[in-house]
Amino acid sequence: MKLTVLGASGGFPAAGGATSGYLLSFDNRNILIDCGSGVLSNLFRFIRVEQLDAVILTHLHEDHICDMPILQYAIDLSRKYGVNCPTIPVFAPSTPEQVAERLKSDGEMIIGQISAGGELPMYGATLHFYLMDHPVETYGLTVEKDSRKLALTSDSIPCSAMQTLLQDADLALMDAGSIERYRKTKMMHMTAAECGKLASACQVKKLLLTHLLPLINPDEVLAEAQTYYPEAELARPLVVYDI
Repeated sequence: MKLTVLGASGGFPAAGGATSGYLLSFDNRNILIDCGSGVLSNLFRFIRVEQLDAVILTHLHEDHICDMPILQYAIDLSRKYGVNCPTIPVFAPSTPEQVAERLKSDGEMIIGQISAGGELPMYGATLHFYLMDHPVETYGLTVEKDSRKLALTSDSIPCSAMQTLLQDADLALMDAGSIERYRKTKMMHMTAAECGKLASACQVKKLLLTHLLPLINPDEVLAEAQTYYPEAELARPLVVYDI
């Protein structure tokens, strides 16, 4: 399996960047995980729209889904210009209902719901979904294939499902949306320190820090995580990582 980072900013894109979006590729299959601002432009550097096999949306905050209507346009217009685009399955939470309603399309996509504890076979891989701790219904997920494991926390603070999700992951993509000096009584994202501690405790083999708020110096994010997990890296847009 290979993971291409299409966007790693949190909340809004850094200059020249994109918010959450990741392309998982294996066996000539391409799965898009989240589809935030600027993600489609970067996706099309690697594949054509008709080569996209499925989309997974971890939750329905705009910085994870706002390019979805544009993806619908891309499919519809491509078909009108003679491109054979299949209908794409999209797996997403069912709430908030008013946002989920907006995902419906006129035949470009088929929307399916994900839930906590769900298992989804997909093109020879197995996906598991874990309920995270975030203001809206949010799922972390693992993808396992050929004895390799990708773990993605999505947006969350540390929660009961986190250890199972991360344990022994070959590659963990973790929400480092804050740092300790900005800690508040109620957090919505993990700090880089929490990411490092969890990755170390769960024996993660490779840690990538993502959902990086452009208002925080990324060097400070990285240094904080490396205090607890020295090999931590920042997720780098347009870089392809082996799993």
